[in-house]
Amino acid sequence: MDADPTEGSGPAADRGRSARTALRGTDAHSLGTVSTRSFRLTPDAYRRICGVALALLAVIVVTGAAVRLTGSGLGCSDWPTCEEDRFVPEADFHGWVEFGNRLLTGLVSVAVIGAVLGSMVRRPRRRDLEAWSWGLVAGVVAQVLLGGIVVLSHLNPWLVLGHFALSMVLVANAVLLHHRAGDHGRRDGPATARVRRLTVALVGLAMVVLATGTLVTGSGPHAGS
Repeated sequence: MDADPTEGSGPAADRGRSARTALRGTDAHSLGTVSTRSFRLTPDAYRRICGVALALLAVIVVTGAAVRLTGSGLGCSDWPTCEEDRFVPEADFHGWVEFGNRLLTGLVSVAVIGAVLGSMVRRPRRRDLEAWSWGLVAGVVAQVLLGGIVVLSHLNPWLVLGHFALSMVLVANAVLLHHRAGDHGRRDGPATARVRRLTVALVGLAMVVLATGTLVTGSGPHAGS
């Protein structure tokens, strides 16, 4: 049997081992290149993912309002299960309205995780999109925990206000992420001083209306409980 030139010692063996190592490195580099390219995401595709996340966050605001308007806030009196001894509600309208809203949170969670993962494989990669997508994940986690506290507190008006306010922050985050995902790295020109003042005033007024409306609904005779 012929001896393997890469076995043993000496110049010939060293050259053989070096060639084999270089070949393995080339193969690994080629595989890594193919793997990276196979998961590349275009800016337009990533923006569509952000659009789905934005749409679901808007829908869950509507379903949350439906929970309040139908008096289903305590349709599931426990958390994270619907009842102490049941994960899903019984054949009860209010229970399924509340539980349906919780199920939608699962879809929202998948969408925002998709936004984060998409930002990592988007090409060209942008750190600002990664940061805003992680903001959605943090907001959804906080929303889930706060929602549980709201239920366990039997719909404390102040906690309900915080729950709704956080939803508005999440929607604003998603709008900004969706907008930036489509700007291809360009930045809008500076707004005029008048536009900035009007924008601040409008946002402030909207916050007051949302806060007072939520408190009135939560503490009045039809508080959704």
